Amino acid sequence: MTATKPSFSRRQLLTAGAAIAITAPWVRKAYAADKFRMACWSPRLAEQANIYVSEEKGFFKDQGVDFEFMPGQGAGDALRNMIAGNADVAFCGPEAIYLAADKGSELKAIYDIYPVNVFNVFALKDKKITTPRDLKGKKIGVISMASGTRYNLATILALNGMSERDVELVALGINAAPAIIEGKVDAMASTDSILAGMQLAGLGEVDVLWAKDFLNTSTDMFVVEEKQFETKKDLMTRFLRGYKKGMEYTLANQDEAIAITSKIAIDGKDPARVAASMKLRLACSQNANTQKNGLGWIDIPSLQAGQKIYKDAGFIKNDIDASKIATNELIAKL
Repeated sequence: MTATKPSFSRRQLLTAGAAIAITAPWVRKAYAADKFRMACWSPRLAEQANIYVSEEKGFFKDQGVDFEFMPGQGAGDALRNMIAGNADVAFCGPEAIYLAADKGSELKAIYDIYPVNVFNVFALKDKKITTPRDLKGKKIGVISMASGTRYNLATILALNGMSERDVELVALGINAAPAIIEGKVDAMASTDSILAGMQLAGLGEVDVLWAKDFLNTSTDMFVVEEKQFETKKDLMTRFLRGYKKGMEYTLANQDEAIAITSKIAIDGKDPARVAASMKLRLACSQNANTQKNGLGWIDIPSLQAGQKIYKDAGFIKNDIDASKIATNELIAKL
């Protein structure tokens, strides 16, 4: 007996296809993704290992996100890129948010990347700089004049009765070790990971002033324009899911994350340095608030305290309501 072949009309096929698209959203992800550009404060560094894991493992793509990493030269640079429309989100510190909001930019912090302050000011032992007052009259290196290193140094100075007028600032970029070793600067405003990398490369013993001992605000956040927040919440949520998945995977699979990062980061040639930088960032991505509320949770009262110090120090002129420039709305959806 000859089997009868099933026959389908064009309308039946179209209806079936539409049903699959609705009930199986992964079908859309296989061939279409929304572009999402992240303006970073830096080039690709080992400390951002979890981002490379999200890229390598396809966590952004799984969320229908076509992710692009845009390098920068400081938090202010990253935020300017985003405000100018060159990026969808800025990876930057709260100091950049305060300064931009003070000038009228309408912003929204949507995720606290590193809720622990990792900035510092360090000097070689022979410089005998062990207290903030020892910085007065000294030449101090910063990554750039638009970086968090500059503003966290300024915060330390302000909380100890000084200002930038009491020191000489020198922009040195990421690779500041030669200037420090050669004595071109007396001290360097830096981060924990940059200092650790220099020490692994043979910098020598140093004295360190930690910014968190004076003001323990967030180090970096994801920030968007408020008008974009209202219209692109779904895309931003998907991006954050992809980012968070990379962080969770990196926490659980650190050796694999080191191997991935070593192929991508500009400072990734030395696995020991990659491991040191990555582990420092994994540690500062968590605190009591994130353990209670989940990764990315923003401590709005801490952000408010930071803006008061910036206003009292004269960095900003206007009061800024932290509850209006930060939200945990999307964190609840992750």
